[in-house]
Amino acid sequence: MADTLVVYYSLEGNVDFLAREIADEMKADLLRLETEKEYPKKGLVKFFHGGKDAISNARPKLKTAIPDLSGYSTIVIGTPVWAGKPAAPINTFLAGKNFSEKKVAVFASSAGGAAEKTFSAIADASSASLFATQSFKNPLANETSSKEIARMFARKVRGL
Repeated sequence: MADTLVVYYSLEGNVDFLAREIADEMKADLLRLETEKEYPKKGLVKFFHGGKDAISNARPKLKTAIPDLSGYSTIVIGTPVWAGKPAAPINTFLAGKNFSEKKVAVFASSAGGAAEKTFSAIADASSASLFATQSFKNPLANETSSKEIARMFARKVRGL
């Protein structure tokens, strides 16, 4: 077991792409959150359901088993930005957790850019002071530069 866990939710593959790059660079364990009921991936219904759940701080049931986190000193959380907030499955992961004794970093992917409200919501929900944050805009549309930024972020989190 590594001392770092990269935990993430990805609907369209953007966050998955980033999480794999970051985990690889950090030699970290990787945990992809999957919901029991999948979110729609296309059209207005995608934005309606995802945005509604994000705004209401919904906690959808996960089919992913959450391991014992006590052995991890660093937790890196990855999420798409939905209506300015983390994706609802991140809420489920964070529910009842207190990461105040852990080093926590967060990265977020969006179509619009800035993710400060998303970072604040995760910090509040996890009782953590975020060590590092990184926002990505459409990473799969900019794979080469996103890959390099993801690897630089991972090195920053590792303290290199």
